Amino acid sequence: MTFGETMVRLSPPVGYSLENAPRLDMYVGGAESNMAIAFARLGGRAGWVSRLPVNGFGRRIAQEIAAHGVDTSRVIWAERSRAGLLVIDTAPLPRGNRVLYDRARSAIAELDPAELDWDYLTGARTLFLTGITPALGPGCRAAWLRAAGEAKARGARVMLDLNFRSLLWTPAEAREALEQALPHCDVVISALRDLRTIFGTPEDAEAAAREFAARYGVPLVVLTLGEQGALAFDGTLYRQPVYPAEPLDRIGSGDAFAAGFLSGWLAGDLERALKLGNASAALKQTFRGDFTWATREDVLELVDEGEKDKRHVKR
Repeated sequence: MTFGETMVRLSPPVGYSLENAPRLDMYVGGAESNMAIAFARLGGRAGWVSRLPVNGFGRRIAQEIAAHGVDTSRVIWAERSRAGLLVIDTAPLPRGNRVLYDRARSAIAELDPAELDWDYLTGARTLFLTGITPALGPGCRAAWLRAAGEAKARGARVMLDLNFRSLLWTPAEAREALEQALPHCDVVISALRDLRTIFGTPEDAEAAAREFAARYGVPLVVLTLGEQGALAFDGTLYRQPVYPAEPLDRIGSGDAFAAGFLSGWLAGDLERALKLGNASAALKQTFRGDFTWATREDVLELVDEGEKDKRHVKR
């Protein structure tokens, strides 16, 4: 189960910028729903809870997420509201990605926690949260923290992906909120740069994982390291290199990693969890848009067969 905001994303076609694009391509995306979609496509059961406007944008968001098998039945529908907009100008290096948000006073930003179906939200085997939701507004922050506490009290495992967004709040504000949720967390996932930015951990990845786990008593810390792969620390250190990819769109690859990792972690195999996470992230980068279209078979084939040359045509 997961809970958060999904926005409408507008992007110029490849090779254009916002200044000269003849059109904007439309997608939907949000960290939590990206993860839920990837997990469902891996064969898992996932539900996503949010608050959406009663208009075409809201319906498109819900329909696209549900089309991948994610349960959206507890979405709250809000009259006279709006969806958040995300404009991403994606480009290869040296330009890179440029992001513009227009999400103030979006439907979920005005959430009242009393609107949520709490038995549904906190009754799953695992609750997946991100550090984005508490930055959206006071109602979101209260619901996010309550969800972590209630899910843990009911015996669920709680996974938190830090997902720091500097355009939403400062590192100090993020740290204050996250420290309230960390006692409820069984696993924390983070890019190394986010851990360093928010918590001031060492630059070395292994030292950062050990120090963070000891400081907050988190049973399992997972760090994504860009081209250096990923590591997990639960008292024992595990490392896994990346699967090479030719990136078409990197947005959402961290969410795909979280889904792949969760799939392996629930099966009790940390080494395989890292492989599934890295494979899911690599495959996501080959699709335009925020979420992956990779199937379970695609991910398992990459994990089990490794880095074979895929440029030939399968017949």
